[in-house]
This record gives sequence, structure tokens and C-alpha cells, in this order.
Amino acid sequence: MQRHFNFIILVFGTVNIIWSQNPNNELAGFEYITVPDLGDASVEKYSLSFNLGKKFKKRAVLGLGIFYDYHEFTYTNASLNFDTGPYVDFHTIKTKLFFKYFIDTSWSANVMFAPLLSSNFEESISSEDVILSSAITLSKSWKTKAGSALLTFGVGYGPAFGKPQLIPVVSFKSKIDETWSYSLGSPKTTINYRINPRHSVSAVVGFNGLFGNVSSTTNIPEIGLIDNTKLQYNSLDTGINYLYRIQPNWTTIVKLGYSPWNQLKILDNENNEIYDFEPNGSVFISMGLKYNLNK
Repeated sequence: MQRHFNFIILVFGTVNIIWSQNPNNELAGFEYITVPDLGDASVEKYSLSFNLGKKFKKRAVLGLGIFYDYHEFTYTNASLNFDTGPYVDFHTIKTKLFFKYFIDTSWSANVMFAPLLSSNFEESISSEDVILSSAITLSKSWKTKAGSALLTFGVGYGPAFGKPQLIPVVSFKSKIDETWSYSLGSPKTTINYRINPRHSVSAVVGFNGLFGNVSSTTNIPEIGLIDNTKLQYNSLDTGINYLYRIQPNWTTIVKLGYSPWNQLKILDNENNEIYDFEPNGSVFISMGLKYNLNK
């Protein structure tokens, strides 16, 4: 685990050096999450992200994002009758291409294509490691008496709720005043309170998910040797975020929460359930750091 942590910190520092030469709407972030008690399992997650964006003639925005997640699972049930070794380490690498076109002053069309690799990478990469997530949405913005509002709706495809599937996308964001704002919808809902320019808090409810391929051959009792099994992990997270703006470019984030609903399953190569860990609800702790050149 330590070598993964050192590698992520090294990459994060390198990314910031590169980005400091490109001051056009760039953002980098690092996050660590620990979920210590899912019953017979626990999980730690490390995430690294960075984005680039470019606006063209006030009518279009083109964005590029690269994301890396590392999940490390620990299993504590000694009575399991199969080897959990292949289901410990999972890596997800995603590249996101985003295009936003302003139809007029209030309407915009958005297209997102985000192919990803999600696997334990114990064998060579195959099509089983690839998920072609994407989304097409429309957005409508308008001014309100107290601030502004944005409605977004459309459809997406991805593993946010388990195995890859079509996902309705609906969100409504509103800035009530200089202190309060909120976002309602899927996969995340937030209520934000800005205490002052350096401190803010938010209540967050959202879904998280992992759908990772096990590229090595595993031996499952009553099934035998099987290739390309999958680990499915999903959670509904509720929590409180505290954001502290260290200086104009850097913001730290600490989150304490509880996941009342979790899923942790092993699926076969046709996405049929093989084993359900039946995880408990669990508390979780998250710590993160974000860098925004435009703050």
C-alpha cells in the first residue's frame, strides 16, 4: 500500500509542475478514503484527477480529464472457501473527453465520452477490462432573484450503480445567495454553506461504484476455474464535507460520513452473481487536496 501512496504523491507533484505552465481552467486533485468496517471486508481508496479546458469563441468548451483510482480490499472472514487474493487490488484509469456547445445564452448541449480500464491487471489487458462510459445532456440556465440556476438532463452509460448500464442524468443547481447553494439530482446531491472566503461546509449524498475485471484465472468452489470474473462494489454515501482554502490555489477537504447501503459481490464473466459478501453499513473518512490555478 505504501508504494502505491508514494507513487501517487510523486505523480501529483509532477502534474502540478506541468500544469503551472497552462493557466487555462485547470484543476488537479488527490483524495484518500477509508471504509474500515463492511462486515467481512474493508476498503481503502486513493484517487488522483486532473482536468484541462479550453473555450473557443465563446460558443464551445472542450475539456480533457484523466483519473486514476486505486482500491485495496481486505477480507476478514477466515471461513471463505476460495482465494480472495485476486480480489484485493483494483486499478481504474479513465480518460474523459468533454464538449460543451452554447446553443444560445441559456441553453447548452453537452457530450462526454469517458473510456476506462478497470482491472486487477494480473494478466495482460483485454476487452474485459474496458468500459466505454459516456453521457449526452442538455442544460438550461437562468437568473433568479437571489442568484442563478442550472437544470441538466439526459442519459449516460457507465458503472456508477454496478455493472455498466444506461443511467438517467438529472440535476438542478441553484445559487441562492453568496452564502448558500445546492445541487439536487443523480448521482450526487449537495447543500453548501460558505462561511467566509476560506471556510465552507456541505452536506452530501451520492453514489459511488467500482466494477473491476479479474484478469487472472480464479478457482471458485462448485464452479471450478473461471476467467474474467468481476468485483462489483457500490455504496450510497452520506456525509459532511469541510473545505479549507489554504491559499488562492490550494484547498483541503475533510469528509466524515456513513454509508447506509453497500454492495460487494463477485460476478462471473456473464455478470451473474457468484458470491455476495453482504456488507454492513459503515462509517467512512475522506481527506483530499485540490489545486485550481484560477482561484
